Amino acid sequence: MDINIQADLEVVQKQLDDLITELNKVNAQREQLTQQIHNINGIAMYLRGKTETPETMGSEELDRSSGYPAEVLS
Repeated sequence: MDINIQADLEVVQKQLDDLITELNKVNAQREQLTQQIHNINGIAMYLRGKTETPETMGSEELDRSSGYPAEVLS
């Protein structure tokens, strides 16, 4: 049985090149999706900030419930 190592090597090298090309495409798509997610997150954070008003931001928590502590006044 005659084995043609050179031909086998060429076939394997072609498959390897094809897989590397496919991996590069998928990686580029992944990077693009990651960037889109970051952009959309930024927009969502901006819009959330715009929808908050003093009434919805918990301004009641900032109201003084009593006077100054006694140790501060003395």
